[in-house]
Amino acid sequence: MSALFSSVLPSLVVYPVTLGDLDPVAEVLAQVFYPPLGLQGWLYPIHKLGIRQDLCLKLAARDPHYCCLAAAVGSEVVATAEISLRAMAHGKYPYLSNLAVLPAWRRRGIARQLLLSAEGVVQGWGYRQLYLHVVEDNLPARQLYAQLRYTPIQRTSQLWRWLGIPPQLLLCKWLL
Repeated sequence: MSALFSSVLPSLVVYPVTLGDLDPVAEVLAQVFYPPLGLQGWLYPIHKLGIRQDLCLKLAARDPHYCCLAAAVGSEVVATAEISLRAMAHGKYPYLSNLAVLPAWRRRGIARQLLLSAEGVVQGWGYRQLYLHVVEDNLPARQLYAQLRYTPIQRTSQLWRWLGIPPQLLLCKWLL
């Protein structure tokens, strides 16, 4: 496990995910994006398996412009994020997705450390920008991104709201 970043949170380490990390990372993503509440609990194992298989395929492809990061406190994986290249209007650009922190570990600076580590990965690839989407009404996330100098550059269409999908903002940060 090669650490990219550690912080003031005792024993927090951010590192690139390997195939050996699939189960705990899939667990974090499943708990955050598909919490096993009510009827959703029946689908939870299926969601988790699908996430695990998706991560396995991405890691096995060995794409030099894909990185999944994990944040661990001690031996427990508590957060994750993915960085890859995404096609945009004028080419491919680094894009951060699936930033997930377990609810019990939120508001402790873990997402900030993941973002800073992701920015380092992107700079290592030779890029000077990082893009991500945030749900427009997710104020805690928007505050974090604003503190780290992510700027809104586009808003999704209102049509999405009509379809029941919350509007999102595309954010960009110019890396130094």
